[in-house]
Amino acid sequence: MARILVTGGTGPLGRHTTARLLTHKHQVRILTHHTTPSSQPDVEMAPGDLATGAGLEAALDGIEVVVHLASNSQQALVADIGGTRNLLSAASIASAARLASPHIVYISIVGVDRSNMPYYVAKHAAEALIAASSLPYSILRATQFHGFIASILRSLGIDTQPEITVPAGVRAQSIAVGEVAERLVTLVEVGPLGHIAEIGGPEALDLETMARTYLRVCDPARAAQVRTGPLQSPMYDAWRTGCNLAPDHAFGVMTWEEYLTQSLAPRG
Repeated sequence: MARILVTGGTGPLGRHTTARLLTHKHQVRILTHHTTPSSQPDVEMAPGDLATGAGLEAALDGIEVVVHLASNSQQALVADIGGTRNLLSAASIASAARLASPHIVYISIVGVDRSNMPYYVAKHAAEALIAASSLPYSILRATQFHGFIASILRSLGIDTQPEITVPAGVRAQSIAVGEVAERLVTLVEVGPLGHIAEIGGPEALDLETMARTYLRVCDPARAAQVRTGPLQSPMYDAWRTGCNLAPDHAFGVMTWEEYLTQSLAPRG
């Protein structure tokens, strides 16, 4: 049983990871901006701010492992680079005070080393900060979550429009968030690896196929049309290179269709 601090513990991955850490009988503390107590009786809430460093040393008191999940794609310089730098500084101070260094387990994204998309560049920079620190670490790069792909399709109007256009030439190897959480818990328990591991979903599909599957599973009565077009964005442009895929690390089990069936399919 380890004493663990989780950053980003209230997000989707954080909630799944925290639940699994508790199942494995670990003691969990979540770094939070809020002062309200946890709704989970077995979870301690520690006030702190990665962006400013406020409260981090206190939050790290007695901590053996830090599961660093906090991220912000819109403010990556502050949240991902600055926040990681502040966390490492506080962890180094804490380790010097008690002659023991916490193991840093960091979640990153497959392809951050092969893309100039600003968010990916920031995540890669955060990886470099961790690797260059004196702290023991493990870095896990994951492909996109199934839920993130579903949110992209919804932003394109798949739930409301009679015809939607998805970006041509884009594939995703999405994975269940719970499977990534389980791998993070494994890294916590194995101990610091000192290198980067990758995990991807069981299949790489183009977004047109994913959209058609979404409609078939989630809204079979609606005769919406799906077509591809030259939609542009930094993310789509990066994914067109295939940098977001990890074909040699397809460790996920739940397929895109299984996720839709279990999570989004109409009931009754």
